[in-house]
Amino acid sequence: MSQRIIAVDDSDIAQDFINATLSDLGFEDVVSFIDPRAALSAIESDEATADLILMDIMMPDIDGIELCARIRALEKWSDVPIIMLTSRTDMGSLSEAFLAGANDYVTKPFNRIELQARMRSCLRLKSELDRRRSGESRGIRRRAVQAFSEATVPSLFGSKAGFQGSLMSLSSAMQKDLGLIVFKIDGDREQLDATGTQRQELQRLVAGLFGKVDIPARDSLAHWEDDLFVYGSLHADRAQLEARARQFISAVAEASASVKEGWTSRPLSVSACIVPPSDGAVAASLAQGIQGVETAGKTGAAGTICFAADEIGYPPENGQH
Repeated sequence: MSQRIIAVDDSDIAQDFINATLSDLGFEDVVSFIDPRAALSAIESDEATADLILMDIMMPDIDGIELCARIRALEKWSDVPIIMLTSRTDMGSLSEAFLAGANDYVTKPFNRIELQARMRSCLRLKSELDRRRSGESRGIRRRAVQAFSEATVPSLFGSKAGFQGSLMSLSSAMQKDLGLIVFKIDGDREQLDATGTQRQELQRLVAGLFGKVDIPARDSLAHWEDDLFVYGSLHADRAQLEARARQFISAVAEASASVKEGWTSRPLSVSACIVPPSDGAVAASLAQGIQGVETAGKTGAAGTICFAADEIGYPPENGQH
C-alpha cells in the first residue's frame, strides 16, 4: 500500500505494537511520534505528510483531543482522517474527540481486523473526497453539494463510509436539523458465543429485518460497525424519532429469533439511543448516541430506548423487547 500513516503515541510499547500491526496489514510507510509536540511541529512546518493519522487520546503536555483540534485548524490537514486510540476506561472523552474533528476511534487493545476495517473506511472516504475535488470545478461542486443537501440523506441501506460521506455533504443548517438513532444488537459482544462468521450472519439478519421497515425517502439507515446501526432523519423531532426507534425494535422482536450465549439462548433484540437535532456537531451527536446505546445495552432491559441528551431509559410498552 502506498498510503503514509502517522502514529502518535507516547508509549514505546504501543508504538512497537502499532508498527507491527500496520506492517502485517501492508502499511509500510509509517511515521511514528512519541512526543505529540514534535508531531504537531512536523505537521505545521510541512515536514510531515500523511493519508491518515492514528492518535492516542491520553498523552502528556498535549493530549490527543487538543492535538486533533490543532491539526484540524490547518487547511491542508482538514480532510486527513484521524482515528483516535482510546482505552475502554476513557470512552467518555470520545465526544470531545469527535468535536475536535476525529473521524473514528479504536479501543485498546485493538483488534487487527477491526483496525484494518476502520482504516480502510477512512481512507476510502478520503480518496473519494480527493477524487471529487480533482474532477470538479468549484462551482460545479458547490451546486452538486447544495442539490444533494437539499434533497436527502441517502435512503438506501448503506455503509459507514457512505453515511459519513453523506453527513459531510450536508450544509451546516441541515446538520442542525438532523436527528439520529443509534441501534445496538443486545448482549455483551465479548461474551457472545459465536464465531466471526456467525456474528456476521447475526448482523445480516438484523439488517434484513431493519430493511423491511418502511422509512421516509429523506431518511438513511446504515450499518455502522459490528453490532451497531445508525439511522438519520431530517426534520424529525424527539417524539417522531422515538416512534421510529420502536418500529425497528418491534421488527426485530417480532422475528422471534434467538442468540446463543454459552449454554443458553436469549431472544434476539436491539436497543436504541436517540439523539434529537441540536446545534452541536454531527460527529459529537454520533459519539453521544454510541455511548448511550452501549450503556443502555449493558444496564437496561432488552429493547431499551434512551435519549442521549438526558440518558433517561424508556422500556418498551409491551415489556418484552
